[in-house]
Amino acid sequence: MELNLLPILNFDGKRMQINESVEIIPRPGDAFSLSAPVKLSATAENVGGTIEIIGNVETHLTAVCDRCAEEFELPLVFSFEERFKKLDEFSEADENPDISPLDGTAVDLDEIIYTNLYMNLPSKLLCSEDCRGLCPVCGKNRNFGTCSCETDSTDPRFDVLDKLLGE
Repeated sequence: MELNLLPILNFDGKRMQINESVEIIPRPGDAFSLSAPVKLSATAENVGGTIEIIGNVETHLTAVCDRCAEEFELPLVFSFEERFKKLDEFSEADENPDISPLDGTAVDLDEIIYTNLYMNLPSKLLCSEDCRGLCPVCGKNRNFGTCSCETDSTDPRFDVLDKLLGE
């Protein structure tokens, strides 16, 4: 979805409200899919020639747990801030990595939201904090019960060291 910034682009102090439901398409290789529309509530404001877009995003993702491999739904709420400056006013000498060049009069909201969504994903996608994972021997999901497998907690490569220590 393109956000037309023309109403505020050349008017210092002007702002516009953005309340949209945006459809983001996950890319191949993503560890999630969207199970609900992405709700965006943001403000775009011209602050001294810099366009600041500050907003909140709310959605639900469907993902696979990194421990037990079960599919689960993850509510995701996050805030973001993006800043743009017109390309003809933008200079690398500004040395502000938080400001991106604006080529034209619009920004791609889908790309902004997708990038920020990806950056706000937890490092481990877990169905719950106390997920017990899978049995390393039989593969049974330990969240649904225990198995009778014996799991040796030592690495067989260290058996030689155990013999040296007399254990």
